[in-house]
Amino acid sequence: MGERLGNTATSGAPVQQGGPLMWARALADLLTLSRLIGGVAIALIPWEKTISSLGKLIKYNLLLWSTDAVDGRIARHSQTPASWIGERDVLVDSALTLGTGVALARSGYIPGKLLLAWLGAMLVLYAVRPVTTLVLTFMFPLQLSLPVLAFVHGCPEIRLYIAWVALIAFVSRKRLKYVIEVFINGLPDRLSEWVWSWLPDWLRLTPEERGSFEESSIVDTGSLQTEDSGLSL
Repeated sequence: MGERLGNTATSGAPVQQGGPLMWARALADLLTLSRLIGGVAIALIPWEKTISSLGKLIKYNLLLWSTDAVDGRIARHSQTPASWIGERDVLVDSALTLGTGVALARSGYIPGKLLLAWLGAMLVLYAVRPVTTLVLTFMFPLQLSLPVLAFVHGCPEIRLYIAWVALIAFVSRKRLKYVIEVFINGLPDRLSEWVWSWLPDWLRLTPEERGSFEESSIVDTGSLQTEDSGLSL
């Protein structure tokens, strides 16, 4: 979700001084597109229920998700409006997540029927309430299942996974807090108020941090409304 979650338009946002860098926009889009291609490839690659196969899946995931940590930064550096693929960044990320789930199902680590039921349920809910919160909800258990399975089966790559997550969480901690904020704001009103009532301050955006997003034209101010599904990163 390096550049965008949801479908809030930013094409009308003012461009920073210095002129657009089309090569940077193209590079950012290629990095985003690589996650889509990688998600499809992961779903199609033959997998076995072995520790080595699980470790390979972890390495592929870390490689592809690393592009998510940089494509948004490159896109902002380009000083260009959000592209078509950039506006659909969250759908690309969910496709990669689904590809990982399919790989785990094909290798026998999770039931294929359970994956299909989860996908169907989330699609129905999203059709009724198209908010980013539901996309993140769909992705979370599938992403969590990979390190959990690696830990349970003693896969040595779990150490690499933990180190990578810690590094990304530290480097992109402001963005992480922003994702948390948008996720909570997409919940039903009462549930959202309850979560805000106990969420610690260190997981909340400060006014300065929120302002940095707005000043960089990263996010449309309307995207923080519950009924909107957009998030630019």
